[in-house]
Amino acid sequence: MTGVSRRNIDRGYAWVALVAAFTLHFMAGILAYSPGVMNIAVLEEIENDLTKASWIGSINFGTCSLLGPVAGFMQAKVGSRITAMAGGVLTLIGMTAASFCKSIVTLVVTYGFISGFGICLACNVAGVVAGTYFEKRRAAAFGVCVAGGGMGLLVAGPLVRYLLTQYNLNGTLLILGAIEFHMCVAGVALRPLQHTQPHCLTLTTNQDADEQCSLRHEESKDTQSTNDSITRSGDMHERNIILDDTDFARRGTHVPNLDEIHTLLSDKNEAMYPSVDVGKILRMGCNVYSFVAPPKGYLVFSISMMLWMLGESAAVFHLPNYAQQKGSSSSEAATLFTAMGVGSVFSRITTGMVASDPTIPYTVLHVGLAGLAGMVLLFFPLYSHCYGTQLVFGLLYGTYSQGLNALIGPAILDLVAKEKMSVAYGFIYFFCGIGNILGPPTASWIYKSSGVYDFTYVFAGICLIMSGVSAATVSIVRV
Repeated sequence: MTGVSRRNIDRGYAWVALVAAFTLHFMAGILAYSPGVMNIAVLEEIENDLTKASWIGSINFGTCSLLGPVAGFMQAKVGSRITAMAGGVLTLIGMTAASFCKSIVTLVVTYGFISGFGICLACNVAGVVAGTYFEKRRAAAFGVCVAGGGMGLLVAGPLVRYLLTQYNLNGTLLILGAIEFHMCVAGVALRPLQHTQPHCLTLTTNQDADEQCSLRHEESKDTQSTNDSITRSGDMHERNIILDDTDFARRGTHVPNLDEIHTLLSDKNEAMYPSVDVGKILRMGCNVYSFVAPPKGYLVFSISMMLWMLGESAAVFHLPNYAQQKGSSSSEAATLFTAMGVGSVFSRITTGMVASDPTIPYTVLHVGLAGLAGMVLLFFPLYSHCYGTQLVFGLLYGTYSQGLNALIGPAILDLVAKEKMSVAYGFIYFFCGIGNILGPPTASWIYKSSGVYDFTYVFAGICLIMSGVSAATVSIVRV
């Protein structure tokens, strides 16, 4: 597969990859934030049970996150392009099948699980691409990339509400599946990045000289690649052996010494050998890519993300129902996601730019944004009595809470090695999935037990404040 030269870091094709990642986040954002609006139609057309209906969005959220490690390992194995395209195909299959469903259980399987896994693959790819193609502008690139999710949030409410009005639930699910299939188009643009040029072993001989070996190392300024050259004397023949460009790029890969090379190429018969793919032989001894014993700081950060998603999913999923209970119409309730999306796009881009300042730790930004978002949720019941103040809530909450998305990638790279990022990102999604899958049912249980919807937002606010407190301890426990 043709790759992209490392000269494209921070420029050139990197911008194409960034647009593709932005598009993946945009598509995922539309589907991830649609269950709240879709839930109203499910209650009207399928089954009028709030707790059961909430499991559709909960499984969708949870699958998108809980299967993050699977997506991470898959991306590390087959690459970003195939993983993203697989996500588009799975989402199309899941949403198309959901359009024929007539029960909550089948919607949970199709809309919740299958489509959720498709979103999971796309989000994991989009979250890693910025860290691969950008170095100097990495934090800002992450901000622009996750702004796609904010744009998805911006259009999800009005789009889904319009489709439901025109085509009912079944038609809406089918059309959303076709829209999400465009993730395959974005995935095609994600060409792999060539970190190094091929390594070349050159064997030369001289009849009048004694047998000797020398290793030369030179680095090209344009490609930042390494060429290893070994010259050996003893005969009038020359052989070039090309090593795979990834053999020496991976951390932990065993670099062969001269004695090992002599073992591979017999001293007596090396002049008679045809070209030998030494890289293929050496790959058999390479360390398998793994994610074992992550740092304590990474684990604490994961818990912080879990608490964030626990409150986030509870608040966002029940927002349309809560707004209607306070007197807003279904159309007005759907536009709250638009207000939230406006704040989200602004926050994600701005947070990414602010995070580019090396003097501002990521944990400081995380604590501040999570704490402010928690306060907005905690006091929402006090000013949720009319549509105008609900719009203010949507704008404020989108501004404070969604900026956290721009910090996930930079924070992971600050806590783990770059080559482990795809798997580390997947495990962060796993912890977020725990919060995603528990949030909506927990909020529904609180509402059914107390009879007061306000308490669900008190619960969500406390979760986000605890997320900020947990993030504050990352710098203390990190090793």
